[in-house]
Amino acid sequence: MPAYQYLQALPQEDTGQLQEQLGRELAECTEVLPTHRNKLRAFMEDRGIWHISELDYPARAAYEQFLRGQFRSTAYLAYMKAMDLVKLHSIKGQVRAVRDRGRPTAEYENSILFLPYHPDPEIAERFINAANKNKLAWDFGQKAPEKMKRQIFDSLHYVIGNYSGDQLLVHLHRLRELYGFCIGRGIGDIDGIEPVLAGEFEEAMRASGENKASSGIIDLCRKALFMQAPEIRWDANVWYMERLHIQPERLNPAKPVKALSFLEVANKGNRDLLKKYMRYGIGVTNLSISVLQVEMIWVRNFLSETEQAGQDDVRRATGKQMDGYFRKLADKGLQPKSYNAQVMSIQHFFNFLIARGYIERAPFCADYYLKKVVPGHNDRSVGEDVWAEILQKLPGFPEDIRLMYLHLWGIGLRISEVCTLKGDAYYIQGKDAWVQVYQTKMRSYKRIPIPYALYRLMMVYLKKHQTGPDEYVFKNGRGEAYRSATFRLKMQECCEKNGIKGGGYIFKSHDYRHGIATLFYDSGVSLQGVRDYLGHVYEEMTQQYVDYMPKKIEKASEKYFREHGSLAAGLKIRKGGGGSDGEQDQPERDGKLQNGNGNPAAADGKRPAL
Repeated sequence: MPAYQYLQALPQEDTGQLQEQLGRELAECTEVLPTHRNKLRAFMEDRGIWHISELDYPARAAYEQFLRGQFRSTAYLAYMKAMDLVKLHSIKGQVRAVRDRGRPTAEYENSILFLPYHPDPEIAERFINAANKNKLAWDFGQKAPEKMKRQIFDSLHYVIGNYSGDQLLVHLHRLRELYGFCIGRGIGDIDGIEPVLAGEFEEAMRASGENKASSGIIDLCRKALFMQAPEIRWDANVWYMERLHIQPERLNPAKPVKALSFLEVANKGNRDLLKKYMRYGIGVTNLSISVLQVEMIWVRNFLSETEQAGQDDVRRATGKQMDGYFRKLADKGLQPKSYNAQVMSIQHFFNFLIARGYIERAPFCADYYLKKVVPGHNDRSVGEDVWAEILQKLPGFPEDIRLMYLHLWGIGLRISEVCTLKGDAYYIQGKDAWVQVYQTKMRSYKRIPIPYALYRLMMVYLKKHQTGPDEYVFKNGRGEAYRSATFRLKMQECCEKNGIKGGGYIFKSHDYRHGIATLFYDSGVSLQGVRDYLGHVYEEMTQQYVDYMPKKIEKASEKYFREHGSLAAGLKIRKGGGGSDGEQDQPERDGKLQNGNGNPAAADGKRPAL
């Protein structure tokens, strides 16, 4: 019924009561000028809108048209702003009336959701001053799959709740474009958007003038849906770790695993098997998430390559196909240890399929393909000329980078250990300074002595930044642990800027750990002692860190020629079978040079004090 007919149908006394009620509601909106309130009142009475709460986006659009017919300039915009303020006043009033019920939320409806009229006044107020409010109207009444529309609705609120400023506007724009793309392509599930279709969306965005990559909005939607689901969505194509409540000891804050993606596996049957395998790894095993991620990537690569080779169902893989894959893997020139790790990862995956009854036997024998690993050693210690130059120029580095470097150079910590140090890590016991370090790799704590100078530097730093005992010492912009990759990048930039080694020095954090191990061993510390200091489980690992051979051989040579005078004398002794006393210098045993009484030979290795 048209408004004028509705007005005629109402008894005169009822109309008068409604007009009085509307007048009282508008009079309470003291933040709006009387002229603006009166104009809005005339419009509402004409349209039969008797309560401010009944104002919605269609009414707003009609009011804009109503005003444009009365004003030839942009003067109507002030009246539109007044209408929005009146609506916001009403929303706040409704919240105050039902404040015991908690913060209001918008329920999904097949209608238009206008953000400045959102039932949550905090959200509504964020958009009240937006320049182009028409772009803030989200039409969920369009003909499109309901599941997809609900996903857009949920993603919209995730974006509003997690972003602000220009970042919010950019995400809203891209989400709107994705919504239109999904409607146009008949997409019923955003999580099911495959990489090819995501590429088409990105191409469409570029064609419309979007310079930056836009496929990130799809990832953002996937994350929103995964994080906000009532239960963990193990069927999702991307899992986000923060929703899974992983035990802290299985995570590396310095190198966090944000998500696990299964989209690279095209065949959905294979993809589902990989999901089940990873769910088992996360829920049943106690492996670190970084280890699981690496294993998943190797299995994922295997599935992807075999699919491209024509085998869509991994359960029907043949020995010939497996042989072809491993031969191709071997041709990539991987180190035997890395190659074997990939072979065993695939073996573990097939063992899982056998245990769950998907296959009866594996189509290959891992032992046949494993390569022999010969323990090797590479001298990786940073040369004295390099670290001496860095120390000389270190005052020009940023404060946090400077101190982090001293932890590498001075005490040989892993970069992940430096990044995850807590405020209570440093302490004095007796006359010695110590630091307690959590070894993410070993999932255990260790404590090691540190130079007192470093302890004093850290006390000043902690006090300056008011670091609490449970806070990370070195934090990123979000207050989280400093990322190891970020530190390497910053350190490399500082080295290039300061011309370290002519600007050609390639910084590698782990090389300093080799340097400390070598220094200790060369100074007479036993291999077992070096092992304990580094936090290794096996001495074989420690031996790979100690660059002992060159210096030990050099010292043996010096001692030999010191005792026998010349090379000719040495040859004479060797020819004769021994010296005057029938004894020769003792050979190196187990990597340790022994002196005459069987004790490790002393060394004069020196290192500048901090």
